[in-house]
Amino acid sequence: MASAPPPDLLDLPAYRGQRSASFRFDLIDGRNGVRRGELTPLRGSSPPSLSHDSTSTIPRRLSGVTLGVEDAKRINQMTDRIAPRMLLGDGTSYQLGRYMVSDSSDLVTSAGSTAPLTLLDEMFVVDQELDVGFDAGGQLVDQAAARLVDGLPIGPLVVDATEFTSASAWSPGTSRANALRDLAAQGGYFMPWVNHQGWLRLRRAFDPASQAVTIDLDASRRVIRGSISRTSDLLVAPNRFVVVSNDPGSDAEPVVGTYDVPASAPHSIERRGFVLPKTVDVQVRSQAQATVYARTLGLQQTVYEVVELSTPVDPRHDAYEVVRWDGLRWLEVGWTMPLVPGGEMRHTLRRAYPETKGGEA
Repeated sequence: MASAPPPDLLDLPAYRGQRSASFRFDLIDGRNGVRRGELTPLRGSSPPSLSHDSTSTIPRRLSGVTLGVEDAKRINQMTDRIAPRMLLGDGTSYQLGRYMVSDSSDLVTSAGSTAPLTLLDEMFVVDQELDVGFDAGGQLVDQAAARLVDGLPIGPLVVDATEFTSASAWSPGTSRANALRDLAAQGGYFMPWVNHQGWLRLRRAFDPASQAVTIDLDASRRVIRGSISRTSDLLVAPNRFVVVSNDPGSDAEPVVGTYDVPASAPHSIERRGFVLPKTVDVQVRSQAQATVYARTLGLQQTVYEVVELSTPVDPRHDAYEVVRWDGLRWLEVGWTMPLVPGGEMRHTLRRAYPETKGGEA
């Protein structure tokens, strides 16, 4: 005897043309994590929408949430969080992060006041000015990052290990998030973000062309017809990234790290025939670290070939997913997800080009 496989409600195989799904909005006390009930945003012409932009200091935004009179009375906009999740017809539940109110207004009606809200993820807490200076002190970058955010009322920091240290310091008044982004680049990480589980995440930068695919859009044919658009800034894209670290108080030669985009890329030095450099001045301690810094900048640049397309809403997309589409690997750098059944999720994918022996200097 054989048992039938469980229904696939996210990949939507060819034999399945529809699925059952809904969204729930939990009210969470941001001080202790206690769930205070469920919110029911008002329905309107513009449903709630969740977006992720990996180039932004605060990558995630929850917009279009309008609370009715009773829900507006229940929420403490100073301390509460809203935690949306997607519920599938088979009972599976997917978290979509935690969000705090950043902007609100009261719309006064005869029945009371409703509250249109704009919410940001908990990187908003990190993106505040340092009240005292912070010195990395030569620590490993992952340890310095943990010390930088220690004590903040946010989810746990989940950071990949790194062998690189930081000797940088930031003065009072500097954004803590900017300091964290500087540390991320020095340690060879992608830019920090808060993931679906509410964790502050630092992930080592990787070449998507050599990584395993995490989302396969070719296998399930979920891309919506007529939704595909392609853009490219390859004509002006840098093909060499140079990092220079020069200690003005020392007679030592400056430390220089260089990364050339892979020769397989259409804007590479080999294909263009000349160098379009991008040079940054940072404080790092070794050529190896400067080279990793330069490579990280190259992997994160947003001027590669980009495609935008739509699929049914899929909560498995988080950040820096390796997506197969049209037979190629792409790195997902952004998405917009309407939190409504039947909505179309918009994805921004950046082309991945395989490394070659001449791709890194």
